[in-house]
Formats: sequence, C-alpha cells, structure tokens
Amino acid sequence: MEYLLSVLSGGTSGAVLVWLAKGWISEKLKQSIQHEYAEKLESYKTELNSKVEGIKHENQVSQLRTSLFFDHQRNAFAGLIAKIAQINTEWAAHYEPDYGLYEPVPSSRRREFEGLLYQHQLFLDEECLMALSLITEAYRRSLPYDDGSGAPPHQNDSSQHVSYIEYLQPRIASIFRGKIGVAAEPQHLKEVAILSAIELVNGYHFLEVDIPPQGALSTRKIKNAADKVAVGLENTDKLVTLLRQFDEYLSSDGGWIHEAQLKVKQTLNVLEKCITNQNSRTQ
Repeated sequence: MEYLLSVLSGGTSGAVLVWLAKGWISEKLKQSIQHEYAEKLESYKTELNSKVEGIKHENQVSQLRTSLFFDHQRNAFAGLIAKIAQINTEWAAHYEPDYGLYEPVPSSRRREFEGLLYQHQLFLDEECLMALSLITEAYRRSLPYDDGSGAPPHQNDSSQHVSYIEYLQPRIASIFRGKIGVAAEPQHLKEVAILSAIELVNGYHFLEVDIPPQGALSTRKIKNAADKVAVGLENTDKLVTLLRQFDEYLSSDGGWIHEAQLKVKQTLNVLEKCITNQNSRTQ
C-alpha cells in the first residue's frame, strides 16, 4: 500500500514538474517573441520617422522652390507687361493727327523688351511665349524695309501696330493672371491663339498646303487685330484643319524652317486645348 502511494506521489510530482516546465518554456518563448517584436517595432518606428522627416524636408524644399518660382514668375509678368505699356506710350507720343505715326518701335525700348523676354523665358510656358511672339512680330513689322530699288528704306505708318499691341495688352495680362492663380477670362487666351494661328497661316508662302489661304481665312486686306480674330472665330474648324496640315508639312521637311515649325506647333497645341476646355465647360 505504501509502495503504491509512493508511486502515485512520484507520478504526481513528475506531472507537476512537466506542467511547470511547459509553463516556464511557454513564458520564455512569449517573452522572447515579445522582445523580438518590440525590437522590430522600434526599428520600424525609427525607419518610418526617418522617412516622414525626409518627406517633410522634401516637401519644404518643394514649397520653397514653388514659392521662388512663382515669385520670379510674378516679377517676370509684371516686368513684361510694364515694358509693353511703356513702349506703346512712348511710341504713340510720336503720332501726329494730320500725318500719322511714321516711326518704328523705339529701338532702345525694343531691345529692353527682348532682353526681358530672354531673361525670363525659363518662366514662360508655350501660351505666354505664343502671346509674346505676337508683340515681337508687331515690333518687327514696324521697322523700315528695303524694297530693293536702291532707295532709302521705306517707313510705313505704325499706327496699326500700336493699335494691334493695344488689343493684345489686356489679353496677355489676363493670360498672365491665370498663371499666378488670379481669375482670368478663358476667352482671352483663345482670342490670342486664334490671332496667332491667323497670322501664321497668312504669314508664310507654302502653296503646296494652301499657305497663305484663299477665301474665308485670308486676311491679306485686314490690318485690325480684332477683325482678324473675328475671321478666325467664324472659321475656327477650317483654321485648325489648315494649321494641322501646315504643322504636318513643316514636320516632314527635315526641320529646315525650325522657327515656323515651333510657332505653328505651339499655337496648334494652345488652340486645340482652348477648344477642348471650352467644349468641356459647355457640356
């Protein structure tokens, strides 16, 4: 009997020891896992904090760059608009009611404008460059020209060029306002794009693609900017089609007339975007 109790007692103690050992091992494993998890979690937190700080820094740098860009852009726009207004005022001062304005754009002021344009071109997108190229071309058309007869260069009346730029001034200002987040009239950009397109298709001679055009799109006898825009607005589909044909033609010629190709592509991009945006607003 005593032997049986001893065996039973020994078996119980062994079971208790096994149970205690299992509990101890389980606790150790749990602590080990918790410790490993805590280390990994801490490492992850450190890595995450580092990435967050990196993102914050990049965001701060990006905001600074954006702020500097827009500050410079605003200064560029203000300087260019002010210079255009200054040139027109000084130029128009030579107008005589009984005679006209037989003076080209003031040469020193023109050089100042071109210098500003060159200085700020990094901050001007294709819409701005397209609009400002119309100003540059108006200045160029005002210069005396040599007809090849041996006579001194002939100076035409520049009144039409001054009026042309007066038409463009508020529209270019509107385009600039839109670039810096101020309310602008979308129609102004379209009108400038239409004018640019009309000038391009009427300003070159590539008879293979009907440049300059005949019929409705011809502005050979039209000098007023508003009248040219009216022609373009009344025949927008025809104008876009002709400009596309002109672009394709210039793109396939090996790029020998690069300036025209650049202006045509630039104007076509802007005009098509204006039409798309206008259609979206009316739907």
